[in-house]
Amino acid sequence: MPPSDASPTAVARALLGSALRVRRGEQVAVLTWNHTLPWATACVTEARRLGARPFLLLEDEAAFWQSVELAGSPARWSGLARPIGAAIGRADALVYFPGPADRPRLRALPPEKLLPLLGADDDWLARTRRAGNRAVRCLLGYVSDPQAERWSVPAATWRSQLIRGITEVDYGAIARDAGRVARLLEAGRTVRVMGGHGTDLTLRLRGRTPWVDDGRIDRDDRRHGRTVSASPAGSVVVAVEEGSAEGIVVGNRPSFLPSGRVDGAQWEVEQGRVRNYWYTEGAETFEAEFAAAPRGRDVVALFAIGLNPALAPGVPQAEDAEAGTVTLAIGGNSLYGGRNRCRYLSWITVGEATVTVDGHPLADRGKIL
Repeated sequence: MPPSDASPTAVARALLGSALRVRRGEQVAVLTWNHTLPWATACVTEARRLGARPFLLLEDEAAFWQSVELAGSPARWSGLARPIGAAIGRADALVYFPGPADRPRLRALPPEKLLPLLGADDDWLARTRRAGNRAVRCLLGYVSDPQAERWSVPAATWRSQLIRGITEVDYGAIARDAGRVARLLEAGRTVRVMGGHGTDLTLRLRGRTPWVDDGRIDRDDRRHGRTVSASPAGSVVVAVEEGSAEGIVVGNRPSFLPSGRVDGAQWEVEQGRVRNYWYTEGAETFEAEFAAAPRGRDVVALFAIGLNPALAPGVPQAEDAEAGTVTLAIGGNSLYGGRNRCRYLSWITVGEATVTVDGHPLADRGKIL
């Protein structure tokens, strides 16, 4: 539940006002599960205050799990029903709170049941992008007691950290920083990342368009197909030249991977590939998925820099958006304009990073310049 009665209203005003900039007369869809209902209903109220016309769609947690147990293969019933898909397609703006709350139970399902359920998220994203409406995916949907226990974080702290990252930021300032960073990355040829724990990595750029998530959906975002923002937001991601990365990366933030939490990561990178790796905690979590992943799993493919000053270090699901962090990912980057189509992704995050582009400073010990 929210830490204070004011939190749902503050979150709703940030989502509908600062992020989506909902206008009078617009149709607003709000998709939620039971555990995020306080924020979802606040979004409905806020939409009406703004003069918009909202509608609420609820997926019930208990009914969902009963369906998994009793209704046969989820491939027969998962995803969006046609009337709901049509309603989303006709909405001007959409707020999505992901679920279910018990994500560890979800991840423990056998593949034949899990894969159709994971595809449900892809379904609403695809429909939203086809419709071209503005959408925000609120990361509060990932917070629950079972997930917090799995990642060894207090649920209340995690929730309040995300709320601060949503409500205590200047979206205009994030947008200005994001624009400046994106221009440097698109025009640049070489990035160097350094950190106080031993990180020193260089990688090349190819003039690919960076993916900007500044928390707002504007004309430039829609022109580039970026119609969905995360909340809290604040990152710029670019697909780097595959095979170009060289050096050492030492993570000083945890990574909250789908397979579990890992800490104390270190990657040794040669000719664009991770040749050796070490973890102080969670190595087996990383190794199991890495070993099963297809070709291209070890390619350093993505560079991201965080821009959100209200996020504390190492907030689960938002670790890459903390201001001044650099996140490097291995695996697929085709969604960001790269060539690696591998359906696997893992990442390492360096806080208080120093970054240069073609020798020009972009960040100095975590401060965006």
